[in-house]
Amino acid sequence: MKDLRPALRAFLLADAGIAAIVGTRIYPIKLPQGTKTASVVYTRISGAGIYHMGGDSGLAMPRYQIDAWGLTGDAATTLANLIKDRLSGYRGVMGSGGAAVTVQGVFMVDEREDHDDTVQMSRMSRDYAIDYEEV
Repeated sequence: MKDLRPALRAFLLADAGIAAIVGTRIYPIKLPQGTKTASVVYTRISGAGIYHMGGDSGLAMPRYQIDAWGLTGDAATTLANLIKDRLSGYRGVMGSGGAAVTVQGVFMVDEREDHDDTVQMSRMSRDYAIDYEEV
């Protein structure tokens, strides 16, 4: 079974606009303690296989929350919009070599924003359903 996470991270890092803002600060699950600069965090928040009458289709459609962190709400939204431009509606290969994953489609399904007083940064969270070949 293929792991989407390394391919997703590589796909986001390959975008010049995103990389110009975050460098390599794209993290799984949580923002590292002490981080107070623009960053991206991706978290698998649910997973579902796709089945047909003959059984497992070999496709998966997990839902990922992708958080764009910025020093202001506007900065977080700008970063989130770059991520949306990169992901929403995408169909093709993410990653390379043995970590490459064939994606059938990426669909934005939800969004919310907030400010975290602990890290003193704003966050725009968007959820994406990513339909991909897991075998």
